[in-house]
Amino acid sequence: ENYYKTAITKKNISRQYLINSYWNALIMAEQRNDYESVVSICRSMWERTGDAAARQKIESLINKLLWTDNNDAIEKYNEGVELKKSGKNADAMNRFKSAVNIESSFLAPKFELGMNAYKNGDLDRASDYLGDIASRIPFYAEVQMVMGDIQLERHNYRSAVAHYDRVFEFGFIDNAADYRIRIRRGTCHYNLDDLPSAEDDIEKALAINPKSVEASLLMSAIKIKMEKYDDALKTLKRAASSNPDNPEIQYQIGSVYYRRNDQRHISHFEKLFSLAGNRKDYPSKYRKVFILLATHDFQNGNYRRCVTILNTFDETARTFDTRLMTARAYFHLKEYDNAIDHFEKLSLANDDRFMLCRAYALSGRREKAKSILSELSGFGDYLSRARKDPALSGMAKDLGDPTDQPVIEKSEPEKKDAALTEPVKEEAVQKKQNELKVKKKPSFDDEEDDSEDEDNGADDNNDEDADDE
Repeated sequence: ENYYKTAITKKNISRQYLINSYWNALIMAEQRNDYESVVSICRSMWERTGDAAARQKIESLINKLLWTDNNDAIEKYNEGVELKKSGKNADAMNRFKSAVNIESSFLAPKFELGMNAYKNGDLDRASDYLGDIASRIPFYAEVQMVMGDIQLERHNYRSAVAHYDRVFEFGFIDNAADYRIRIRRGTCHYNLDDLPSAEDDIEKALAINPKSVEASLLMSAIKIKMEKYDDALKTLKRAASSNPDNPEIQYQIGSVYYRRNDQRHISHFEKLFSLAGNRKDYPSKYRKVFILLATHDFQNGNYRRCVTILNTFDETARTFDTRLMTARAYFHLKEYDNAIDHFEKLSLANDDRFMLCRAYALSGRREKAKSILSELSGFGDYLSRARKDPALSGMAKDLGDPTDQPVIEKSEPEKKDAALTEPVKEEAVQKKQNELKVKKKPSFDDEEDDSEDEDNGADDNNDEDADDE
């Protein structure tokens, strides 16, 4: 056998002698029931000579291992095959189950049951049937491929890689299959943080299909994870040159620039919004980008654009912060009724209550405005600010100066209690406001948006315009 295996490795051997050497080595491996060696020899023979008999030998061996000597089980299996041909799938599956019940080692009906479950989306049942076949016939590449896909879908990445490895080891793979498997195995390696292996798979996939958007996006994700941002941008820009209207490419380019604090991220996120903003089914990760974009527009006085972006969110996607930003933007646009509608749905901090007070006054709802101003008059400088505001100055005059009210002298025990408790209260309020003012820079790595409370308070702000009267 070693003599024949040595002959196979020779480069200057005649075709006929090469084929004879393959068949002799194959026969010897089969005689000792070393089926994996048989398949490896057949695969090598097909790759070097193109002899179709090599593939047929593997198919014959697989069929042999799928079969049984139990005639009763075979009878039920054959009945299932005929029922399946006539379109009676449910009855066919029952016959296949009967065959397995009669002979549990009969793999042919398990294949039928497993593939039927897989096509119907029942991954657990499919894995039970096909997993048995994959373990007992490791060179059955078709089953290994399906099992790899099942484990990938279940996020069992390490198991998926093992199945895909078997496909490469034993399967007869054309370029299309090679590309498809490398994309899937590369995805598994990426999720396992085996970045060099992921990079190798995706590089080979790109060699097969250089214009693949899917492969380019995967490669950029790998480069980003490796912190090779320049390489990621090169890959993405190459993909964008032939696919300028692909939202995911724009998202990835913008995300790389954002990571680098490069303001060019805004133009790519603007492009992303123009491509996907009005769709109802865009990925939730895009929403984080759109909130960042709306915030940028608000901070730069582009209130109409800010409102346009935020109004694309459905009710379930709105958060306290986005509602508050929408209300403030409407106020600055002098659309006071819209501002009031949004403000009234929120639990507001005092500065925003003052803005709502102004909106009430400017829209003619003076009693509501006066009620809020009365409540605010005991806090901060809201009353003095109201005196300078043409819409509120009359109400402020009616309310008078709280400092004109008689001062009730506290008793000594009350003074002591106040001295002890008021600094503590003030410190607690200040701490809460500081916490609310801390804003974490958004991250675009997560697939799902962070959930937020709809009614948690907002920090006080000094967000007023002097020219909205």
